[in-house]
This record gives sequence, structure tokens and C-alpha cells, in this order.
Amino acid sequence: MGILDLNINSLTLNIANAEGYEHRVRPIAARAAAIFAERLDAHFESGRISGPKSIGKVSALSIGIDLRTVTDESAAQSIALSWLEAVRLKLI
Repeated sequence: MGILDLNINSLTLNIANAEGYEHRVRPIAARAAAIFAERLDAHFESGRISGPKSIGKVSALSIGIDLRTVTDESAAQSIALSWLEAVRLKLI
């Protein structure tokens, strides 16, 4: 079993048209980060990511989430998957 040491220096979320839903952004971002960490750790533990890696700046694809129609969990899942794909592509 390996150890995954992940250091994120900064994380920027660009959110458009969130008026009236600002109170949901922090919990969604926190949950997305937790999901991302769990899934990245699972990739590392499964051997799909191995050996020491160092990557620079990573930019995830933009995703569209309508906070009027999705749950916080659904929004967090979508964000985490976008982050995971961006990092996974750099680590393989």
C-alpha cells in the first residue's frame, strides 16, 4: 500500500449565475474536494497511478451546473469528476 501526498496550492472555481445560491457554493466545493481525494486515493491504491509524480498547473474542463435544478451532492460529484479527469490525465 502506497502513500498519496497531494498538495494543492490554490484552487479556483469560476461560478457564473449563482445569484441566490451563494450559500451553497462552499459546501459544494468542500464535498467536491472530499470526493476528489477519495477517488484519487482509490486510483493510487489500485495501482492505476504508481510511483512518485509531480505535476504543475492543472486546468479542468468547464462544466455546466444549474444550481436551481441540481442537488449539492450532484453538483459536487460533477465537479470532482472533472478535477479527477484533469489530474488523472497528467498522472498516467
